[in-house]
Order: sequence, then structure tokens, then C-alpha cells
Amino acid sequence: MSNNLLESLSALITPDVIGRAASALGDSEPAVSKGMGAVFPVLLGSIANRADDPGFASTLFNLVRDPANDGSLLGNIPGLLAPGAASSPMMALGGKLLSSLFGSNVGALGNSLANYAGVRPASANSMLTFAAPLVLSLLGKAVRSGNLNLSSLVSMLTGQRGAYAAAIPGPLSRLESYFAAPVREPARETYAVPPPPEKKSSIGRWLIPLIAALVALWLLSRCMGPKEETAVQTLPAPTVEPAPLPAPVEPPPAPMAEPAATEIPLANLYFEVDKFDVPVAREGSLDAVIEYLKANPTAVASLSGYHDPTGDKAYNEDLAKRRAQAVKDVMVAAGVPDSQIDMVKPVESTGTGDLAEARRVEVAIRR
Repeated sequence: MSNNLLESLSALITPDVIGRAASALGDSEPAVSKGMGAVFPVLLGSIANRADDPGFASTLFNLVRDPANDGSLLGNIPGLLAPGAASSPMMALGGKLLSSLFGSNVGALGNSLANYAGVRPASANSMLTFAAPLVLSLLGKAVRSGNLNLSSLVSMLTGQRGAYAAAIPGPLSRLESYFAAPVREPARETYAVPPPPEKKSSIGRWLIPLIAALVALWLLSRCMGPKEETAVQTLPAPTVEPAPLPAPVEPPPAPMAEPAATEIPLANLYFEVDKFDVPVAREGSLDAVIEYLKANPTAVASLSGYHDPTGDKAYNEDLAKRRAQAVKDVMVAAGVPDSQIDMVKPVESTGTGDLAEARRVEVAIRR
């Protein structure tokens, strides 16, 4: 296989494939050929540009490693044009790739491709749907043959950005205008591990008035003291006694700082049935864990995967492990050293709670 993925993909689109596609789409062969010549650099260029986003990179890696992406498609490309192909597992994976890349902007990209190639918008959208599974198949072949992990795949894609950008036609070169919203920002909205500032505010409500009352009492006693002494010389001066009372002012600041010093971010990530894709709308606390580990090189994260109680036990245990590995891949891609991440197999991998809560990966930190 060529080191340039674009060259390898272009070699798959033979005149026979172009002819079959033109017949299926109802457009001319020159127009279809022009469109197919643009769609692969557009997809690869978009993937390479988004590969630096850990959330997208993890989603891509899971799609590439999906059991349905076994490489058989590369030996039967015309099968994508056969009746019923739209419901095939590889078409479903391709649809997920397009959704992850472009979101609701797929239609806008299809219109731009149609204008460039001179085909109908529906035909342009079909070209994108046809090309996405082929891209995943070729990436899967590269991962298997090179034994690539997530970081290696990202490096390979970003290293070929220049070649992809040079091959994208000018009218389609503004890829970023079609991208789906970045997956990292929304997650931060859900992160809220409330520290215990409630105590601080409640102490403040009674401590400040108490101090004010004690000071007022002490000042009042000082003002009244001389009159008592002139009236009855033999009486002791009891008004001096409140002086030691301001001592309670000393403790407030000290205990307030301790809880914040021990606050360490944690994360729970919940997965869909029979899936190990790291959720796009994951809890933002995973980003907090990543930042904490990068700022504290002696800290270590422990990842434990769980599954729900339904189905085959052995299969579920492997699925739980793959979920934990997927989370680790996201963290490593975000810059956390491998040495700061431990995969910890739980004594019992069946998760607690309801079925949705049971399908999770727990992330803990130890120092």
C-alpha cells in the first residue's frame, strides 16, 4: 500500500467503478469522475485537520477498529453500489464518520461538491456516502498492517495534510466551514464538582456579627468603667473581663483552605449498548483529569471498565476492557504520558446501578 493514503484510494476508483457509479446515479461519467476525484481529498483533508481534536480522534480510531471494518470491502468496491448496500454495516460506519466530521453541514458540503462536479446534489451526497466507508477501510488496513495505536494514526494523518490540501479543488478548499462543532467544548459545561464552600459562607454569616457584637461590648465596657469606679471604690471592675473574648477571631481562616488542597477531579464516562466509543458528550471532568495529570506529573490515573449484567460474561468483560482502553487512548492523545495511566481490572466488572449506569469507565486519581 502506498504511503500516501490519497494515492491508494484514487487507485481503487477504476474506470469500471466510475461507469457503475454513473449508471447508478444517473449522471455522466465525466461528471462522476470529477466528483470522485474531489471527494477523497476532501474527506482525508477534513480527517487530517480534525485529528488534533482528541474527541474526534478517539471516535475515528473506534470506527477504524470496529469489527465490521475487516478490510473485505477493499476487495469488493462495486458491492457498495449494489441494491441493499445502504443498510450494510460499513455504510453505517461511513455515516458515523460523516456525522462526526461535518454534523448537519453534510448537505452544504454536498451542494458545493455538486456545483463543482456538475452533478445533482443527491448524487454528490451519494458520492460522500460511497467514499466514507472506503476511507475507513483503507485506514483500517493501515492500522492493522502497521500495528498503529491512536497516537500513531494521528501522526500519520497529520503528516500527510500537505498532500491532501494540495489535491483539494479550490472551490472546496475551505473545509473548516463545513466542520461539525468541536467535541471538547460542550463537555466542560457538565463539569461541576462542588467543593465545600457552603461552610465558609455559613461561618461568615454568624462569625462577623459575633465579632462585631464582642467589639461593641468591649467598647461599651470601657466607656462605662470609670463611672463604676467613682461611684463605689470597693467594687472590682467586672467590665474588664470581656477583653479576652476576641480570641475566637483567630480560627476562621485556617480551616477554610484545607478542603481545596485535597480536591482531585474524577470522571465517570457512560457508554451505549455494545459500544466502546468514548461518548462525544462525555462528562467534562475527563478534561479536568487530563489537565490535572499534565500539571501533576507524579499523579497517576486509574481506569476501570464496567459492563451491564446482560449477555455473555466473557464478551462483556472484554468489552469493558476495550472501553477503558478507548478512554486511555483519548488521554494519551491529549498529552498525558502513558506512565501516568493505569488500567485496573475491577474485581467484579459488572457495574452497579441501572443498565445505563453500569456501562461505564471510572477514572480515579492517586498521588
